Amino acid sequence: MDKSALTRATDSTAAPTPGYLYNDIAKSLTSPTACVETLQFLITRLSKNNPHIKRKCLKVLAKISAHAASRGMMKRSVVQNPNAIAAIKEAMAYRGTMDAVTGDQYNVEVREAAKECLEVVYSDVGDSGSGGGGMMMSGGGQLQGGGMAGLGGGGMSSAGGSGGGYGGGG
Repeated sequence: MDKSALTRATDSTAAPTPGYLYNDIAKSLTSPTACVETLQFLITRLSKNNPHIKRKCLKVLAKISAHAASRGMMKRSVVQNPNAIAAIKEAMAYRGTMDAVTGDQYNVEVREAAKECLEVVYSDVGDSGSGGGGMMMSGGGQLQGGGMAGLGGGGMSSAGGSGGGYGGGG
């Protein structure tokens, strides 16, 4: 667990979290223990009453859960921890104090980040088993092949004319 990166990623300012921090944090998740420790840190930060901290914790959790470097370990850690799910669901109903300038905008951003976080954690997209070239369901329920489907049907053709392929004209 990279505590300094997590602290910088979830600071109390309205400035967005730099994208490289998501990658650094995700790459530090090399074991299930590291995932659990990171999750506990983020859940502790999520209990703060600052909407910026809450939004950033939820964003970090969503980004590192979906990141390929965590290999699905972070998603499993979140789903298996009832306190984490309860904290995220609580953030979906967050009603903080109204800001004098922005009104309810920061509170709405926290609720949207919580919704996005739950969607990522419970989605099957981005898991380690979904590499390139398998079968997948399209929106209409049809299977679509992966791999080399659609790369050329009848034979090999080269741009230079008659190569020694299957369909070369001799």
